[in-house]
Amino acid sequence: MRTLSVLALSLGLSTTTGCAKRLRLTPAEFERIDKQEQAVDDLRVFVSKKLIVIYEEAGDDEDYDVNKTITESNEDNLLKVIIAKNTRGVIVDTDQKNGAPLMWVTFTSSCKDKDCAYGFVQAEDGVFRLAVMPEREGYKPPRAYYINHPKRQMEPGKLKSLAEKNDVYLWKNKRGKVFSIDLIVKKRKVNKTDTKVIRDEGIK
Repeated sequence: MRTLSVLALSLGLSTTTGCAKRLRLTPAEFERIDKQEQAVDDLRVFVSKKLIVIYEEAGDDEDYDVNKTITESNEDNLLKVIIAKNTRGVIVDTDQKNGAPLMWVTFTSSCKDKDCAYGFVQAEDGVFRLAVMPEREGYKPPRAYYINHPKRQMEPGKLKSLAEKNDVYLWKNKRGKVFSIDLIVKKRKVNKTDTKVIRDEGIK
């Protein structure tokens, strides 16, 4: 008679963790986040590309002088705000703009509500794109730049169709390709494997 006996039974749990990927925030992903308690407050969001915002003081000085020739000069006092790709932001409020979901995001701890936050509206393709920039007291309306300044100034416009609900900030290159500043999240996948190991004694 042959007998089979178990010498040992061991359990092992292995975990495989992938690198965090930068992904556009989708409505479906945000719905999952919103269902979890405190998840929206804990979530950190990012911009897809570096955003530069220029504020010009409303009362810039201008001089006009005549001394054989006319000299007209003015001094621009600018405030440059840089939001890099790895600058962490948080969603401080949610809203709607012409019937489309709107996320209010701040990238500084001194801003706590939507009055000083950036608005990212859901475009027709489902991507949340920059649509509203905060104004600052004593400054003219801000100007947005895609990656660098003074080149690549962005202007509000439609992505593809005039029938789209909302304008978003866009920059178009010489070949007509359109770029925008999108809302990004980092997502990591963790795969866990629970393995039971049986070590047989063998046949005697």
